[in-house]
Amino acid sequence: MEVVGIEKVDIGRYIHMLSRQVKRKIDEAVSGYHVTAVQCSFIRFIFEKNKTGNVYAKDIEGKFNMRRATVAEILSLMEKNELIERKSMKEDARLKEITLTKKSLEIKNSIEQEIKKVEQEIKRGITEEELQSFTTILEKMLKNLED
Repeated sequence: MEVVGIEKVDIGRYIHMLSRQVKRKIDEAVSGYHVTAVQCSFIRFIFEKNKTGNVYAKDIEGKFNMRRATVAEILSLMEKNELIERKSMKEDARLKEITLTKKSLEIKNSIEQEIKKVEQEIKRGITEEELQSFTTILEKMLKNLED
């Protein structure tokens, strides 16, 4: 890879390429479970959040920085594929609590193992210090775009 001045580095392109490659690798790794990388992320989040309280679509929108329509589309597909259930709340029928089904609970640990393998592949040859610096820089970049 050619080293160029900082003003010539197309950070957005590199981040986009990395993101697409990671998604592709995870999709490939979990394809045998008939889920996508995004659905795996949702399953993991719902599982953790359910330990301390209810989960709603707005929680997922916030956690993953996704638009309401996108989350609704993914959740609809997950419900159709019997990965989640949505139940209307008694206090407010517009609110729908999201819970994992037996099917998603049964595959959760397996898909997490597959994701860990991909994570190890991503970090191969990278030192702890490099990883910490990279994470710090990514957090700063995210914050820059939130302002």
